[in-house]
Amino acid sequence: MKAINGFIDSDFSHYQVWDEISLQNKDFYQYEYEDIPRGRVVYDVKNTQYLIYSNNDIINSDESKEVIIKAFNLKENNILFKYDAHYKIEI
Repeated sequence: MKAINGFIDSDFSHYQVWDEISLQNKDFYQYEYEDIPRGRVVYDVKNTQYLIYSNNDIINSDESKEVIIKAFNLKENNILFKYDAHYKIEI
């Protein structure tokens, strides 16, 4: 991955990987990818900081933050969790 406009982001989208994920977990098969809490991890090259965008339920949950930090093997002192309305789930 290379930096674009000072940020490093993954090349995949949730839409692209949803079929594979939903096939691996039968509980997810009945949902669309927008129905499951999600977010995005981006690296800010200039500020040497990880930005994690998600909905309020995730960014306000210490348990969720810990899961994300471990899953992406992030250094905890260089992380900023930010709300992004794109990841809001309407129930």
